[in-house]
Amino acid sequence: MAGLFMSRRRALGLAAFFAAVTGIVGGTRVPTHSVAQESGTTVPFDHAIHAGQYDMPCLGCHVYAGSSPSAGLPSVRKCMGCHKFIAKDKPGVQALAALFEQGQPPRWLRVTRLPDFIYFSHRMHVRSKVACSDCHGEVKAMHMVVPAAQLTMGRCLGCHGERNATVDCIACHK
Repeated sequence: MAGLFMSRRRALGLAAFFAAVTGIVGGTRVPTHSVAQESGTTVPFDHAIHAGQYDMPCLGCHVYAGSSPSAGLPSVRKCMGCHKFIAKDKPGVQALAALFEQGQPPRWLRVTRLPDFIYFSHRMHVRSKVACSDCHGEVKAMHMVVPAAQLTMGRCLGCHGERNATVDCIACHK
């Protein structure tokens, strides 16, 4: 008779698995990524110019990706390191300079959002030499970054399987 019942931990694990696979939690759809609904950024940014034309590496601006779960976003100080010399006459750079003078950070448009029950570490992926484009697409060609693919549990498990990475639930569900 004991075989008919599963432990609470296993039931919760299966529920989390089902939610991640289907994207449904408590009867409502949980987006695995979304484009932010803000009106936009305070400063226009073109990845096709920075990462594409000038071949700037992702980790040059997203400096925390190699050392923390979050990739981080560049500070206005980081941007002004180059833009105090380059393209100073462009309206976007002038807006950036004004933010720098005011001590205000730029507001960046959020592109990717994972559900709260997912733990993702950029650090682990950078250390494992996973190319940023594997998840984010060819950002070098994007004037405005958009989600390149659905970040689903099946997609992640497929990639983990190909790379012989862990598929232990606790690695991503904390």
